[in-house]
Amino acid sequence: MNFWQQTYIKRALNVHTVLVFLFIFSYVFPAAALEPIQITDSTGIVHIDSSFSRLWNPVNKTEHRLSTKYFTNKKKDFSYWYTFKIHNATAENINWYLVSYNFTLNEIDFVEVQNGVEKITTFRNNQSLYDRLIEHKQPVFSVSIKPNETKQYFIRLKNSSSFYYEFALYSSEKFASSFLKENLEFGLFYGFMLFVLIYNIFYYTILKEKVVLYYCLFILSQIIHMAYRDGTGFFLTPYYTEYSEIFKNIARTALAVFLLLYTYYYFKASLNKRIFKLVKAVIFLRLIYAVVMYQDNTLMTFHFELFALLFCSAVAIYSYKKNNSDSKFMIVGLVLLTISYIIYYLSVVAFSSISGFGFFALYYGIACESIFMTLALTERFKRIKLENTLTIQMNNKLELEVQRRTYQIEEKNKQLEEKSEELNLFLYSASHDLRGPLRTIDGLCNLGLTDDASDKKQLFELIKKKLSNLESNISDLNSVTKIQNQILPQSEINFDLIHANIVERFVSTTGLQHVEIVYQNLLDKPFESDNFSIKSIYQNIFENALKYRDRKRNLHVEIRIEELDNNIRISFKDNGLGIPESILPKIFNMFYRGNTESKDDTGLGLYIVKKAVVKLGGTIDVSSKVGEGTEFIIILPRV
Repeated sequence: MNFWQQTYIKRALNVHTVLVFLFIFSYVFPAAALEPIQITDSTGIVHIDSSFSRLWNPVNKTEHRLSTKYFTNKKKDFSYWYTFKIHNATAENINWYLVSYNFTLNEIDFVEVQNGVEKITTFRNNQSLYDRLIEHKQPVFSVSIKPNETKQYFIRLKNSSSFYYEFALYSSEKFASSFLKENLEFGLFYGFMLFVLIYNIFYYTILKEKVVLYYCLFILSQIIHMAYRDGTGFFLTPYYTEYSEIFKNIARTALAVFLLLYTYYYFKASLNKRIFKLVKAVIFLRLIYAVVMYQDNTLMTFHFELFALLFCSAVAIYSYKKNNSDSKFMIVGLVLLTISYIIYYLSVVAFSSISGFGFFALYYGIACESIFMTLALTERFKRIKLENTLTIQMNNKLELEVQRRTYQIEEKNKQLEEKSEELNLFLYSASHDLRGPLRTIDGLCNLGLTDDASDKKQLFELIKKKLSNLESNISDLNSVTKIQNQILPQSEINFDLIHANIVERFVSTTGLQHVEIVYQNLLDKPFESDNFSIKSIYQNIFENALKYRDRKRNLHVEIRIEELDNNIRISFKDNGLGIPESILPKIFNMFYRGNTESKDDTGLGLYIVKKAVVKLGGTIDVSSKVGEGTEFIIILPRV
């Protein structure tokens, strides 16, 4: 024996002296009921279970049938012994490997007894990966048997957790091919999971949302947890294999916490505060359990994992009933993960016969869950993007509406300011123009009362003239108010009648002579508009032509009304005094009087004309030359 074997035997004799003698005794008196495992040329892999193995009692030197299909240790503080035989039915020496399917075992002693000599191979969980018989994540023991030889082997198990344990014999060829295939499958799984992780990290860089961050941490926890569950994680920490249970428990705790947080924040909009308090309570209990039982691998841990999955699935279904549109993929992902975990859970807790199927079912469930949960995040991203787009569009519309309303308000305020200034000017000028004739009348009355020598007839004529001016002022003020404030009624305009009435009032009744009027109404069809406004326009322009005529020559007035597309065109042309170019832009201003001829006027005539034209939706242009005359051109739309 080499040095480490001698050292181990000395330690084993100090601790288990009685057990070593029982090994020797058991070899001399083998259990007749124990049938050996037959190794033939066609055999590649043999699973060792209750069909070939027995539970060995070193105290009373008896064999017992296994209570389960696979090996177990029901009390974690005790060592359990198992025995089996192997027969080489071939004509060649065989060199096979005994492999444990468990990845975290505290202690295994593999004992071969032949001719009273024991060969002991030990395995301890704190053994570096590079110090093992084969650099492998699982315990591996060498089995060498000559042709037609039968050997009996003993296994001592001691572990901190109470579960079943699976062993199998592999030929050299099957060992290499089987675990190469397994490593390829694990490589595909972890490669896919890393791709999902990177994909969702990219999503997080875009969205910057907690829900995506929690999902990324959930995937990372899954990768670490599964790596230490199947032993792949040992290659990440080959010199710290004794801490593998701690690493796994930290990962499975993070897995439950981040799954709970991810599920809650995914459905946060449709959940109430009580559910969030419940989520926080579950997380708190899980963290407390993880701290207290940081090295635990008992059934209670599996119960916690299953509860977390069922809880998250219930939250997802509850949210779906709240009409959360993008929750269907989330529900499918959680349900698939829960179903696969239930299969794995049952294989651990109840049905050891489906352990292999349950083990890989969890991998398939995680892969499918990752696909559907990523699709759920994608759907959520699309919904958020669509909502953001609609929100941006709505905000843009609101902003445009606010700008439009602001512009309207500014325009209204500007108009109000203009109206206010106009009103102030109107009131000031109107009061001044009304007081002027009244003061003159008052003065003339006082003169008639105090001066007996005054010409009474002349005084009354002057009073009558001032009263006429006062009446004209009041009439113009009334016209301004009516045009500005009243809704214009539409009726058919009789231009011929308006012209005849105005000519009779201002020409025939006043006795004006040497006035030549040329009137042409060339309209093809009736024109509808506000009669009062049309009359005001017509009257004021015609009256101005009479007032500002050139008294050195006969007055000539041309009035022409004609069609112009969908409008009518009215032109007033005279050969009067004309308007100086310097005051031409001011003639439409309120109370503007351009020369001495208009000193007794109100200054409202052309202002009324401009207001009426604008209110009717038309335009007015004027052209004039001093000494030659003036022409007004008015364009009015047909309604």
